[in-house]
Amino acid sequence: MPAGSARGAWLLPDESFYDAGCVDLAGLLIGCLLERVSGEGTRRGMIVETEAYSEDEASSHSFRGRTQRNWPMFDRGGLAYVYIIYGLHHCFNVSSGLTGRGEAVLVRALEPLEGLGLMREARGTASVRDLCRGPGRLCQAMGITLAQNGHDLRSGDLRVLVPARTGNLRIATSRRTGISRARELEWRFYLNGSPYVSSSRS
Repeated sequence: MPAGSARGAWLLPDESFYDAGCVDLAGLLIGCLLERVSGEGTRRGMIVETEAYSEDEASSHSFRGRTQRNWPMFDRGGLAYVYIIYGLHHCFNVSSGLTGRGEAVLVRALEPLEGLGLMREARGTASVRDLCRGPGRLCQAMGITLAQNGHDLRSGDLRVLVPARTGNLRIATSRRTGISRARELEWRFYLNGSPYVSSSRS
């Protein structure tokens, strides 16, 4: 079922959408909608920044194989992979590719579209620009926690939706942010010119 938004109609992606490898999916997710439904209400934001992570490169959680923490990366595409960094901040990822491949896409930033009051309350700031700019802020604003880890993003209270009409988005790439290994890979994707991306580095 399509969901109304400030940007038009949104639809659940077809079954093959998440079969793409993490690098391809990181680009495909730009311009998609992340929707979070809770008892408090509905929050929605357009994805404007992502990063791809694969078992083939040393910066990825999956580089040394499957663990109790990273198992969604090795399951089928389209699952939420949520983890905590620095013992404080949650990060939200989308698993990608075929079962058995350790891949996921980190969603780094959203353009807030709906439920801004809930996001402001969760974040403790009135700045729309800073509500979902960065993975930790994004999860706090959207109410994403470890409870959503392994969640199927095609159903339930946390979903990814694709636009019913595709436009020409100006998607740029750069090296990923805040890593010390495999830094040469340009696997960060972002909506060029968006004030909501977490970093201006290109």
